[in-house]
Amino acid sequence: MEWREQTSVTCEDAFTEAQRWMEEVTNKSFGSNNFRSALENGVLLCHLINQLKPGLIKRVNTLSTPMAGLDNVNVFLRACGTLGLHEAQLFHPGDLQDLSTRATLR
Repeated sequence: MEWREQTSVTCEDAFTEAQRWMEEVTNKSFGSNNFRSALENGVLLCHLINQLKPGLIKRVNTLSTPMAGLDNVNVFLRACGTLGLHEAQLFHPGDLQDLSTRATLR
């Protein structure tokens, strides 16, 4: 039996629970109903790591530029590695990018 057949949890339920947990741990609001866009700048992810392991991330880039967001996401992913997560357990920084503005090739 496949995992999908064994559970009634939807992706939306999982996103809602993950958001609730992250807001509770960081004491910060997502500020968006869109799970991906709330994490895109990496700020909340960095705050999450620093709640789990204080001081692990020394600097969070608060500039509102795509490069600052990419920097934060990469810092978060490196911190995850420091905490013992393997690369296969992590996402790629591009997974958080807004695909609606990405050009497509035909």
